[in-house]
This record gives sequence, structure tokens and C-alpha cells, in this order.
Amino acid sequence: MTHRPMTLFEEIISLTRSIRAAFETRVRRLDLTYARARLLTAIGRSPGASQAELAAEMGIETPTLKRLLDALEAQGLAERRPLEGDARKHAVFLTDTSRIEPLLRFRAEAEASLIEGVDPEDLAATRRVLATMTRNADRLRQP
Repeated sequence: MTHRPMTLFEEIISLTRSIRAAFETRVRRLDLTYARARLLTAIGRSPGASQAELAAEMGIETPTLKRLLDALEAQGLAERRPLEGDARKHAVFLTDTSRIEPLLRFRAEAEASLIEGVDPEDLAATRRVLATMTRNADRLRQP
């Protein structure tokens, strides 16, 4: 049986799955799911963002974000505060017990491990190629 090499698309999917599996294993130790850890990271990157802004940043629907945020609030890791001028909307913040530091530390360690031995010029080229591919993929989603 002849095996064909993986396409670039398949290689990217494979890498993404490997990274996600490692991330899920680590965040379970923090009593988090992958999705909740992603939301914590997004809140840490954009403190005071609205639920709609966070949902857009994560590429998920607002009701999905609301369920994740409900769970983080129940764990005491995030909180909603009314937005000034519009009591119907809320700004989202991390709490002091958010566990964001170990999460960010792991992400930094994982990224360093992934790019270990990669020439800085190759890494810069990879970032440019990935940015172009992301723009191309975004165009594919347009009707």
C-alpha cells in the first residue's frame, strides 16, 4: 500500500491537535477545561471587555461564552461588572484567584518548547505565512 505524505493542511491540523492535547492535560491540573482556560486567557489579555467582545475574540457565539463565564464565576475565577452607562451589559474581569499565572507560565513554556531549535528567520517567515493563511481562511468564510 502506497502512503501519500500529509498535506500542509493535515500537518497544521495534526500540530493543532497535539498542542491542544498537551494544553488540556495541563489545564486539568488547574481544575479547568480547555475552553475555560482559553476564556481566562482572553479575559487576562482584555480586562474589562464585554461578553460580546470576548466571544468575538475567541471565535465563539455569545451564548457559549456566557455558559463558560457562568462556570468561571462559579469557580470564583472571573466576575462580571455592569458597564457604566448600560446596566444591561457587563465588563468581565479576572478575580484575584483566577489561576492565570500558572496558565500563562505553561503557555510560555509550551511555546518555547515548540519553537526550540527553530532559526529566528524561519520563525519570522512562519509567522508571516500563518498570518497570510489566516487572512485567506477568513476570506473563505465570507459568503
